Amino acid sequence: MIGRSPAATVERFFQSHIRAWLILPDGWYGRPFDSVFSLVLSSQDNNGLLVEIEGGRELTFTGGSIAAVKTRFEKYQALKIEGFDHVVWDPHEGVSQKTEYSSGQVTFASPGPLRRFR
Repeated sequence: MIGRSPAATVERFFQSHIRAWLILPDGWYGRPFDSVFSLVLSSQDNNGLLVEIEGGRELTFTGGSIAAVKTRFEKYQALKIEGFDHVVWDPHEGVSQKTEYSSGQVTFASPGPLRRFR
């Protein structure tokens, strides 16, 4: 069996959960358990993985062996993106301060699925 690409796994998670909280390598983005986001785009090419969430916010993962893995965050269902060498967090257009990380993981956590996540 061939595994799903990280981009397809991200899409599938958001198809099941619709909206999720975002936890960056250095902690929560927005107010914990309050700021939730929906997926706009998840795409992958030879350069890496791009995840865009509502509001023009983008995560660009490059290098390493990028993986998107189902997991749990506290008591919530979650999707963890790991194995990257570098990720750039761009909060949205018009904000000049992008944040770059060279380690850690990015987690999307949701209070519950609308239907089963496989």
